[in-house]
Amino acid sequence: MYLSTRAVRLRASSIALSLALIFALAGLYAVDRSLSTSNRAQVQVEAAESAALVGGFLAVHTEALQSIRGLYLDTTRVVHGEQFESLVSSMTQYANSFRRIWITDTAGRVREQHLFGPASPPLAEGLDIDTISALGVGRLAAAARATHRGQVTTAGSMVTGERGVLMLEPIYVGNSFRGFAGGSVTTDAILSSVSQARPRVRGQLVILANDDTIGATPRLLSRSASADTASSTLPVPGGGEWRVVVMRRSSYANVRPLVWGIGLATLGALIVMLLHERRQGIRLSERSAELERLSAELLRANRSKSEFLANVSHELRTPLNAIVGFVELLRDGVYGELAQRQISPVERIASSAGHLRLLVDQILDLAKMAAGRLEVHRESIDLRAFVLTVASEVEPLIAERGLDFQIAVSATLPRVRTDPMHLRQILMNLLSNATKFTPSGGITIRARHLEPPPPNVSHGAVTRPLIYVASQLAAAPPPAPAPAPFGPPANIEGSRPPGGWIALDVSDSGIGIAPNERERIFGEFEQVNAGPRGDSIHRGTGLGLAISRRLARLLGGDISIESELGHGATFTVWIPVEHEPARAAPQGDAPADAGSPARTTSAG
Repeated sequence: MYLSTRAVRLRASSIALSLALIFALAGLYAVDRSLSTSNRAQVQVEAAESAALVGGFLAVHTEALQSIRGLYLDTTRVVHGEQFESLVSSMTQYANSFRRIWITDTAGRVREQHLFGPASPPLAEGLDIDTISALGVGRLAAAARATHRGQVTTAGSMVTGERGVLMLEPIYVGNSFRGFAGGSVTTDAILSSVSQARPRVRGQLVILANDDTIGATPRLLSRSASADTASSTLPVPGGGEWRVVVMRRSSYANVRPLVWGIGLATLGALIVMLLHERRQGIRLSERSAELERLSAELLRANRSKSEFLANVSHELRTPLNAIVGFVELLRDGVYGELAQRQISPVERIASSAGHLRLLVDQILDLAKMAAGRLEVHRESIDLRAFVLTVASEVEPLIAERGLDFQIAVSATLPRVRTDPMHLRQILMNLLSNATKFTPSGGITIRARHLEPPPPNVSHGAVTRPLIYVASQLAAAPPPAPAPAPFGPPANIEGSRPPGGWIALDVSDSGIGIAPNERERIFGEFEQVNAGPRGDSIHRGTGLGLAISRRLARLLGGDISIESELGHGATFTVWIPVEHEPARAAPQGDAPADAGSPARTTSAG
């Protein structure tokens, strides 16, 4: 797979998988080392316990030989065979592994002996142990006399033909040497004592004296099997040392392949996931770069589109203005009176040119908004006088359609600081739509001041009626039955301007708008009941509401709608109010909501 040479930043998941891989490797190694160490510790414990058992075996049999000294404590009495046999019989209860026990006189000649187990040839009567070279008995006898301590020979073949060791104990009463007490023990008896005490010992047990092997259990391991080995030393009579070695196959050996198999399989899965995550990261980076490139191209295209629309709209304005100007000259008779047949075509030319100029102006406004080049010039205005001026411009059109026109704007409303040109465009669009979609009835403009809430009043939904208090409502109610919403829309409610809000309602009694259409109509080129395509002049462009909402939000407010299908609609323009003193009503001009009738225009 081809990997891009461009550096790819690792995602957080890749780093997490890498750390998991490292921790898994460390954990697997730690588990392996822990189990191996535990097994070696168990083998070491077995070696120490086995050495303690061998040492205990030798100590018990040494003490048994030392007990023969009791026969010589009475120096006036001669030791007889019956006394020896009685003592030997009593000691076999705790030292029952001897093959032969014998005693000598002071010259080292054998006087009494007792055989255990299978019949074996006895030692010759009067045998001088100092002359026996087998098992180094003569040498040990000399060492026992010199040190006054018992001695143990190395392992070798005994008279019975078995392999064993000889234990020799000098008998002293005070400083008087009375002879030797000796006994032979087979190596099988020594190993058997360990096996009886530790029946679960696994592996092989070897007893060594220097480089000589005292005894060993049968090999239970194959030569190719790996084993853990541990050794422990024990003192023997005469000052020497034996070493007990335990070789045991690791109990972890059977589990180890499983542990490593599962661990390596897990690591393999993590590596695969890490590589997959790496590839995903590369693809994501490439995709992000592609999206950035496409986004940049889209921004350039959008900017080019906006510039193109702005340029085309600007270039179209000049000939359109010329057309409108010459049509006005024709209508005014500058070039002579128009014939009766010419009046209608000229009127249609004027209407089409005006509609086209409106469309060009709207597209130009949209292009400026998209490019962020639409400027806002705020100034303080008297809302009542402003609304009356705008209403006077559309009043002839409303009267021409035979509709009632009412204005209920109080002169005591606070002055607002906004862009009058943009606000005029908003009102003109709303009034034009209301006129267009109201076949009968009337249109009403009203204004309300919603004051800001007191500081100690909760802003929750339950106490919302306390937040906004309508003041100075107009006396004449609007003809539309659907009232405007009491509070501002949710997207601007949290802004809470210091002077509250001015709610400027434009209500009509027209066809109304269905609930599922209320947001769609604010989209560009979206219309309700658009009508046939050929009737474009009366159908409109579908840009008025989109431009009006953008302008309202640009001024810090918004436009909301309340409507019921077949019962008219109310569009509310929300205008933020700064702290300015309210202008006093002109002398002799009472506010409309204080008893003076609202301005009403009725045609027909």
